[in-house]
Amino acid sequence: MHVNPDAPADTSMMRIVHSALRRDLRRARVALTRVPPPDERQRAAIAEQLRWLMAFLEAHHRSEDVGLYPVVREREPGAAALLDAMARDHEAIAPAIVELERAAARCADGDECEPLVDALDAVTDVLLPHLQREEDEVMPVVSRAITNAEWSAIEQRDHLDGTSMAQLGREGHWLI
Repeated sequence: MHVNPDAPADTSMMRIVHSALRRDLRRARVALTRVPPPDERQRAAIAEQLRWLMAFLEAHHRSEDVGLYPVVREREPGAAALLDAMARDHEAIAPAIVELERAAARCADGDECEPLVDALDAVTDVLLPHLQREEDEVMPVVSRAITNAEWSAIEQRDHLDGTSMAQLGREGHWLI
């Protein structure tokens, strides 16, 4: 399939990434709260996956804040308030991520996993509305502001260039 580099940015990958985040947050909660509860090995695996997921989410937000949104802000000055709201969302999500990472580490070490479920709920409460707003309101602005070639260049510079092949493989499998 040929992608026209000069066409408006195709931001469908953002929805794919967001869908994978939603899916895994939902699955982790179901797995952690099921009866009978997961055994020690399963809890450790779920906790490790959540820690990886939070690291991915932090990198995802960082690439938006550093690479994507400054270009959009420059080209679409009328989107400043929307982009400011996205930045505030990222700031509000960050402490919830930290708490989830802490709770996941404790759960993986054999402590009670109920705090992990609470932390998961806290992340979900702040993250899901943000993801929806980004898809519904921000991505149309991004498509107006940059081309496919620029979208690819930003992705390359702010994500792919600093990521190992092993990590890219894991991300690809995770998305699928």
